Amino acid sequence: MARRLRRNRPGPRTVTRHFVGIDDLAAQRHVMVDGAPRANTACTLSHWPGTPTPRACWADLSAEIVLQAIDRGDVVPADVEAVTVDHHDVDALVSLAFLCIEGLADEHRQLLVEAARVGDFGVVHDRRAARIAFALEAILEAPSPPASGSDRVHSALGLLPELASEPGAFEDLWKEQDAAFDAARQALAEGRATIEERAEHDLVVVRLERGGDESRRATWGDGDLHRAALHSATDCLRVATIVGDRFELRYRYESWVRMTSRRPRPRVDLSAAACELTEAEPGGVRWGFDGAGAITPSLQPLGGRPSALSAETFVDVVCRHLEELDRHEPAWDPYR
Repeated sequence: MARRLRRNRPGPRTVTRHFVGIDDLAAQRHVMVDGAPRANTACTLSHWPGTPTPRACWADLSAEIVLQAIDRGDVVPADVEAVTVDHHDVDALVSLAFLCIEGLADEHRQLLVEAARVGDFGVVHDRRAARIAFALEAILEAPSPPASGSDRVHSALGLLPELASEPGAFEDLWKEQDAAFDAARQALAEGRATIEERAEHDLVVVRLERGGDESRRATWGDGDLHRAALHSATDCLRVATIVGDRFELRYRYESWVRMTSRRPRPRVDLSAAACELTEAEPGGVRWGFDGAGAITPSLQPLGGRPSALSAETFVDVVCRHLEELDRHEPAWDPYR
């Protein structure tokens, strides 16, 4: 990665606004992108729930919201130069870049929106965009020492115009994750990983083979199957994963933010399902649910312990609770 970062050229383009790290703002008025407003926030451009983003700019991704604001021309105060984020991911980085790098939104608008979609939702529509997202994640998620989070953002911003123009030139940044993505797609194509959609519950049941080099190549991060391969294969936002005696249900990120292209089925509280599964366990394994308001909450055995239940029991309990709870008020509503 260090070799690529040396390709950065300070100030590659004239900037109309500039990035300031969240800890360096002091009392500056600023634009907050892809996050929640702080003291002295003059304008918020974010798909996060509860944020005061102008409704006319709402969109699925914060990067799209920023583009709406740029196109309207009257959303961001002209006298506010500082732009900040409170976390570092691809959607946040692209949102920053559209505001801080002159001409980038005109030259690479749709490609970088798709990169933001890969980063936030794990949905791939364009392989070039996926590789841009993978490269940016390699920079933004690198271990902190010696560079701080803000330093990594500055490096990524400096690299982005060239990366968007020629993703193939940065293979050393994206090739490892790209290989895992391909391995996961191959696992799905060959049946070593299977998906069964239960659309009536907005649920997909994913079954994976355990162990082996091929299975390990298809993993990325803490996932048993590269997230982008799975999420690109199904629109269901409740994902039940079965790997041998390890079971988990997780809500996808799309059901936490304010989507506009569709209204995801609201989240429900699966605490009662956790209690029922705990009572059914013969060996004292306890289940827990993170809470519907967590960003990507999960229902799973505590401590990552294996379950003594059958996969069918797990799926049946989950489906029964989803069916009942979906009839009532949601536990999480990002539009409220």
